[in-house]
Amino acid sequence: MLDDLIGAVAQRHGFRTSDYTATWDGGQFDASLETHALVIRANDGRQATVHLSTEALSDPWKPLKPIEAAFRQLTRRARPRGS
Repeated sequence: MLDDLIGAVAQRHGFRTSDYTATWDGGQFDASLETHALVIRANDGRQATVHLSTEALSDPWKPLKPIEAAFRQLTRRARPRGS
């Protein structure tokens, strides 16, 4: 379910599935952790990290806002030098 949410938010921000990777807890979701780290990495090397509590993951709406913020951060482009 969370992968679907991540994909929907990514698409809304102009990302295709092939434009980014989303990795939980350093590579494998660890259900025993109280706080989980979701690293979203764009193919150009930019990344954003979302920290979510296990409690937040139990509510399908709570992760939406931080995941949305992460993709918003990734859509911002650095201004070219001299501009």
